[in-house]
Amino acid sequence: MLALRYHSIGNLAGVRLEDIPVPVPAAGEVLVRIRAASLNPVDWKIATGSFRLLVRGGVPRTMGSDFAGDVTAIGSGVTTFARGDRVLGFIDPFRRTGGTFAEFAAVPVNFAHHLPADLGYIDAAALACVGATAVMLCNLGRVGNRSKVLVNGASGGVGHVAVQVARARGAEVTAIASAARHEFIRSLGANSCIDYRTEPMRGWPGGFDAVLDCVPNIPRSVQRHLLGRKGHYVTTVPNAATFMIDPLINRCGGVQRHGVMLRPDTAAMNEVVGYVAQGRLRCAIEREFPLRQARDAIERSRSGRVQGKIVLRVP
Repeated sequence: MLALRYHSIGNLAGVRLEDIPVPVPAAGEVLVRIRAASLNPVDWKIATGSFRLLVRGGVPRTMGSDFAGDVTAIGSGVTTFARGDRVLGFIDPFRRTGGTFAEFAAVPVNFAHHLPADLGYIDAAALACVGATAVMLCNLGRVGNRSKVLVNGASGGVGHVAVQVARARGAEVTAIASAARHEFIRSLGANSCIDYRTEPMRGWPGGFDAVLDCVPNIPRSVQRHLLGRKGHYVTTVPNAATFMIDPLINRCGGVQRHGVMLRPDTAAMNEVVGYVAQGRLRCAIEREFPLRQARDAIERSRSGRVQGKIVLRVP
């Protein structure tokens, strides 16, 4: 099978398509014939060494975490899926060397979800990781009816879905993005928009119940300014302070800080798929690339100017 792999961590020069054996699903896994896989910045950031302390398993590694496809084989102990089932989901790219930018991938059963008949492979692959992340951002931020929410990076992959999840929950959303993206974000339901290029952070309004930082680049001092009493700041890229310092500070009241650590969550995926079925959520796909042009897709992602998601089609 074809797979996009690399044999050293530090740069992307060695990323290439290789012909490797089809994996055999272990106990508790299903083998998925990948039909589409979406590209997340974390996929290439792992390859460049941005998360060395979190990565397990060494090299070579196959890139990719999101997927949509068909179950073709089942490992022992699996009772929730059958051959031929359509599935979507994501894998943990930090702990598994076999990613989803390939014709086949072995997937732990708790990371796979049944794909509704009315949802296509391309849209499903685009939604898997960002949808679950957006729901977890809103869960950690306690976002609900009438919440005042600020979404930073609102036109990106996670951000534009977080805007829609927050709106579907009944929140009032202020979106941060360049002026050129404001029309797009308003079409997703944002109540108001701020252009980060012309309005400095300290000039942004305050009193929010939750700040969902999808860039993330808001300094801690500005976080306090933006949030109301006991408001919640949630980041998509946790750091050492998120796990070592903030749990202690959070007990003292005031600003509550959290970081998303993505894990399989059936309730989160059901919420996302439910909003799609209701017409309340769509994942914007900027461009599709065939697997053979994956390096071009990576370069586009690295530009930092993607509106929505990039998806790889797998033949």
